[in-house]
Amino acid sequence: MGNKGFFITGTDTEIGKTFVTAELANYLNTHDQDFGVFKPLMSGACRENQQSDAYVLKARSHVSDSLEEINPFQWQEALAPALAQKRAKTNITLDDVLEKYRVLSQKHKSMLVEGAGGITVPYGDNFNVVDLACALDLPLIIVAPNKLGVINHIVLTIAFAKQHHLTIAGIIFNGAKQKGIVEDTNLSLLKNLTDVRIIGELPWVTEQLAFEKSLDQFIDISSFL
Repeated sequence: MGNKGFFITGTDTEIGKTFVTAELANYLNTHDQDFGVFKPLMSGACRENQQSDAYVLKARSHVSDSLEEINPFQWQEALAPALAQKRAKTNITLDDVLEKYRVLSQKHKSMLVEGAGGITVPYGDNFNVVDLACALDLPLIIVAPNKLGVINHIVLTIAFAKQHHLTIAGIIFNGAKQKGIVEDTNLSLLKNLTDVRIIGELPWVTEQLAFEKSLDQFIDISSFL
């Protein structure tokens, strides 16, 4: 849609997409960049909740945009957005999301858009995460937890994204809760299985807002400039 930026997807839910998106926005906007943040559909929490994805994105990104601009569509039940909105008797369409994005993106030079769950998660009856990513035409950042089983999830995510002709900018590993041979070898193993670049690995933190280290210690921040 003519904007610069990145679409943040993941290999699963609850694996750190919001944390990564928020910390990227925090770093970039405190280093003289202008990145807006957009979490179009959110289920399981109201946006005003300080633990919600939308609230964390706003708090860390230093943008003046309202919570409703950052997250225009929300549902209380912690379900896939398509099911959550069906149960709430709403019918948000891809065009509805794109219109909200168009308005917000005009306020910023670049955007970080966070998807829901993985790349195939249904948003509504007739569109899912990959449909939105294709419509926005932003390079993908794949967030993945460093744990057993993640190689399969990453390779499948890459394959599906390439089937839809999406550009993949890179992979960010979100820190391991524990360190063993699996966690120590996942990154090197993945390098032998795909040509997608590994941008870096963030350390594990217990609280989303407790990350106080400089992001460029852990990832190649030049990928975003």
